Amino acid sequence: TDKKSGTGGADFSFPHLVKWAEMATRAESERALANLPISGSQLFVIVLLDERGEATSAELARMMRITPQALTTLLRPLRDDGFITRTTDAAHRRRLPLSLTDKGAAVLRQARDLSPAVEDKLLARFSSDERRQFKEMLARLARDFD
Repeated sequence: TDKKSGTGGADFSFPHLVKWAEMATRAESERALANLPISGSQLFVIVLLDERGEATSAELARMMRITPQALTTLLRPLRDDGFITRTTDAAHRRRLPLSLTDKGAAVLRQARDLSPAVEDKLLARFSSDERRQFKEMLARLARDFD
């Protein structure tokens, strides 16, 4: 139970609990990924490109729920350092999709190799069945807004 309220957090609002969980996850992830050459937000870009195959800057900004200006700040070092590339869509010359390079795919593999340890630390107090259910529920919530 929660030391202050004695309720295990049940009296906190859902958004409050999600924010705390996000902060704990972000902190643990950043510790685990500290030796990677990209930030956690840049890793999210790489994950999205890996899932989609390619996406425009506008599409990525919408998926990440950030402004195009904020996305530009994330993308510039990824392009400059060779993690992603921009091409011209042959069918739609004005469309400039981004995709992963081999270097981007390699850093994604490194990050994914670190993920089980992060998950184990964060979910250590959950049974394997609780972990599976929790991840399924989070995925359902997240995908509803994708």
